[in-house]
Amino acid sequence: MPNYKLIATFVIKKRLRKMIIAINARTLRSVPRDGIGWFTLEVIRGMVKNHPGHRFVLIGDRKHDTLPLQGANVGYVTIPLRTAHPLLWHVWHEYLLPPVLKRIRADVFLAPDGMMPLRTDVPCIPVIHDLNHEHRPGDIPRGECRYYRRRFPLFAEKGARVATVSHFSAGDIAVTYGISSDRIDVVPNGVAEIYSPPLPGEAEETRRQYAGGRPYFLFVSNFSPRKNVEAVIRAFEIFRHNGGGDHVLLLAGRRLYLTREMDRQLDASPYGKDILFTGPVTRDVLRRLYGAAEALTFVPWLEGFGIPVVEAQRCGAPCILSDSSSLPEVSGGAALCVSPADAGAIADAMARLVTDGALRRRLSSEGQANSLRYTWENAAEEMWKSIMKATGGDK
Repeated sequence: MPNYKLIATFVIKKRLRKMIIAINARTLRSVPRDGIGWFTLEVIRGMVKNHPGHRFVLIGDRKHDTLPLQGANVGYVTIPLRTAHPLLWHVWHEYLLPPVLKRIRADVFLAPDGMMPLRTDVPCIPVIHDLNHEHRPGDIPRGECRYYRRRFPLFAEKGARVATVSHFSAGDIAVTYGISSDRIDVVPNGVAEIYSPPLPGEAEETRRQYAGGRPYFLFVSNFSPRKNVEAVIRAFEIFRHNGGGDHVLLLAGRRLYLTREMDRQLDASPYGKDILFTGPVTRDVLRRLYGAAEALTFVPWLEGFGIPVVEAQRCGAPCILSDSSSLPEVSGGAALCVSPADAGAIADAMARLVTDGALRRRLSSEGQANSLRYTWENAAEEMWKSIMKATGGDK
């Protein structure tokens, strides 16, 4: 006869066992610089809060002056090799990281930036946000692109699970890397609670502060070729040339790499004095910029998710977006979607939103409703489900 009491006790102990979740924290900062950084911070924060019975070990390449995350179930390990070059990425992940995972007895390793060790038996989950390096390799510095194209197919093959941020990216990864869609988990990004429609009088004050009191179109992202800032600038020129309005174009973000073409476009623009850079801004300033904008104009060539879209929608801003990659999916249809290659179509969308108040109000309302689907709490829980699949757990 089976000893059912013994079996039940074993099952309960297995379920209650404290796991050690090791996390690649190289991109973890108190104030992240990009979408992957925000994903890292918010998802780890949510899991730490929701699962206090497990231990989270954050492994980075530098010490923090102020710890980005704290908690009784949080520990930090520093591997003191600053990973500033693809060769150093390789050394850090393949030779320095595996002994650490063994020493801390990690049950699973989560890589929010997609980079994981191949020389380990610990189950790993790479989060591959998009495959821009496969489809548009010229948009990325050569050394980095070479690393991504060589290593990411191996990460996808070896990962116990693969996570990504949209159904578009999940399908792209499955087809491009030839892995089963059953091994891919969709963990969408979220919208922070700080984002909300403008308070009374706030939009007017924001326009005075950042656009000389004039209406403006807004672009939000770090600047790199993939973001297609040149098309936004050309569309703005067409809009102004056609008498669409005395608007300003605000570009919010920081330079990433390969921005010479954008600089040439700006230098040649007859409306250059009305194209203004805000530089990097805080979340509170960004909330105000979204809420006062005529529209978010965001037409990248390829996007795995597009956090600015749902942030803008939460603040009530209509959106003009690319009609390709993840953006129709993420926007929930509550946007004007046009070809990122057609500056004229982008300009026409700008003109429509300026002249059609009913359209603006509809996109604002439907966009806000759509954005409620995306929260960082949901992202943390979906990421936890992926960890449970990778480890065979059920809690």
